[in-house]
Amino acid sequence: MTSEERLPNIAALPGAGPIPSAESAAELRAGAARPRWRPTIAAILVFGFAGLVLVAVSAVLGISLGAAQKNTTSLIRQTAEFTVDSLIDRIGQHLGVVHSRVVFMAEMAKQGEISADDRAGLTEMLLGTLAGAPQVTGVAFFSAEGWSQRVGRGETGIVRLYDAVEPDPEIVQLVKQMRGRQESVWDGVFWVESLEQPQVTVTAPAYRGEDYIGVFAAVVSIQVLSNYVADFEREFDIHAFVLYGRDRVLAHPALIEANTMVGPDKPLLSLEEIGDPELAMIWSDRGEHIDILEGEETSLLGHLILDGDDPVFYLYRSVEGYGPEPFYMGVYARNSEIEQSEMDRLLLAGWVGLGILAASLVLAVVLARSIARPISDLSTAARAISSFDFRRVPAAKGSFFRELDSASGAFNSMLNGLRWFETYVPRSLVLRLIQLGEDGVQSEERQVTVIFTDIVGFTAASQNMSAQELADFLNHHFALLATEIEKTGGTVDKYIGDSVMAFWGAPDDQPDHALRACRAAKAISAALQADNRERIARGAPAVRLRMGVHSGPAVVGNIGAPGRVNYTLIGDTVNLANRLEAFGKEVAASLPGDQPDALILLSESTRKALGDDEGFSLEDLGEHQMRGRIGAIGVFRLLPGTISSGTISSGATS
Repeated sequence: MTSEERLPNIAALPGAGPIPSAESAAELRAGAARPRWRPTIAAILVFGFAGLVLVAVSAVLGISLGAAQKNTTSLIRQTAEFTVDSLIDRIGQHLGVVHSRVVFMAEMAKQGEISADDRAGLTEMLLGTLAGAPQVTGVAFFSAEGWSQRVGRGETGIVRLYDAVEPDPEIVQLVKQMRGRQESVWDGVFWVESLEQPQVTVTAPAYRGEDYIGVFAAVVSIQVLSNYVADFEREFDIHAFVLYGRDRVLAHPALIEANTMVGPDKPLLSLEEIGDPELAMIWSDRGEHIDILEGEETSLLGHLILDGDDPVFYLYRSVEGYGPEPFYMGVYARNSEIEQSEMDRLLLAGWVGLGILAASLVLAVVLARSIARPISDLSTAARAISSFDFRRVPAAKGSFFRELDSASGAFNSMLNGLRWFETYVPRSLVLRLIQLGEDGVQSEERQVTVIFTDIVGFTAASQNMSAQELADFLNHHFALLATEIEKTGGTVDKYIGDSVMAFWGAPDDQPDHALRACRAAKAISAALQADNRERIARGAPAVRLRMGVHSGPAVVGNIGAPGRVNYTLIGDTVNLANRLEAFGKEVAASLPGDQPDALILLSESTRKALGDDEGFSLEDLGEHQMRGRIGAIGVFRLLPGTISSGTISSGATS
């Protein structure tokens, strides 16, 4: 390719896009000055999400547990009231049925449905009452005339007793006391000899018209009541009791079995005799008030007894109307039993809350990492882009989240474009311009050294190559040259056909630009020799190269229209370097023997810029007139071989 064909394209450098503004360059420099350590978005998301969840769930859990603990006292009080009321209701229903049966029989007698003279009919009614109320252990009619008719449940079945004369003086006295009364009455606890058990007795006066005829009575066994209390304990998991007065036990699981300690003179056992040490100390002088009963309107009575480290709580009510002595019905439990029940619930709530907290933290971490991972990948890829080695930048991975997946897709599309951009724009040049900022692209005159290269006989050789072979050959050749140029800090300005234009001294300030250029030329010559040896070994012809090197002033900067800007240099220095490379044809024709792999010609200005102590082997070719230029210039040949301390020798003249 002739120099005339190349000269019109000297100022053209492939590139695109507007000139970076001053603000953009300032932002880049400011970004470089930011502090090195900053938290990662992954850390912020993980610890942020996890921290928020931890605070939120902990707050809710703390408030819930605090409220639960605060309400424990109220809950215990309500539970205690319910438990005691349940016991009283059950005993009341149990005894209420007995009471209603007795009242019913008295009403039947008053209406004439029953006659004391009809002993068989009276017995049938008594048996019917006994059968309809399983809790009744005995039913009787005590006549005002002094005789009695009784039926009851014995060990061998139903027991029927008829006494023409009532033998028990207490019953005789009871019948006398009931004369003139209209209402039924609970008479307390009696020892029933025929049943050989203490019984709770209810009586109702019987009239036929206005005539007092006797008393209907029913009894309930202490054992039956104790069975009810035992069932209650199993259902509510708490100790229960019924006291007759303050010091005698009316119903207790211990009374279910026959007790030889009771009899006519002592139908009920005392607190000390029942065999329950906790119940025995219910009225101890160590009693204290219970806090749960304070500040609330309740008929519930209670206190606690200090017993070592585990006090006993007693909760009860005094119930009147079942005899001359009040019934004390209630429950008791040690503090450890009450607290354990409530604490179990609190602990369960706590463990459930902690489980929710742990699951929430794990979910928060997983969610945060799933968001942070694609962002981190994008960040890593973006940092890799800053090196302008786009081929090594990994593609961004997709994400489950729509916005992040869209960002990844956009990034990958941008990366594709940048990889094509890298193909057309010198990466090293862009990096240096970014580092230099706005000042690095201002057009100015700089002292530079320019190299032009050209392949000898390329036009003829290319005619025998296919398009792909031609492209492969040039790509390999240009890669060989560009590698050595960039090693010395030079900039590949453009590829023109089979030629390369490169320069030193811009955009970086390089006072030794001539030295760098000559070293690059020597390195290109050595690389070309090595490559030619491989070509010859596989039967391909050697590649010969001409190079022109010239140093001088040139205008350097962004040149072009706003939509297509090139960082390049223009001026006579560029033209003269190109003329030197073309002059190599004449020099090569005058050389004896085989042509060198690379013919390198330097101008007088480049030789002077090198100085005399750089050790390059140069041959002085004299002064020569360059085509299209007024006046001759000194030309020197850079001899092949290593850099040495040899002197500049004389050579051809113009």
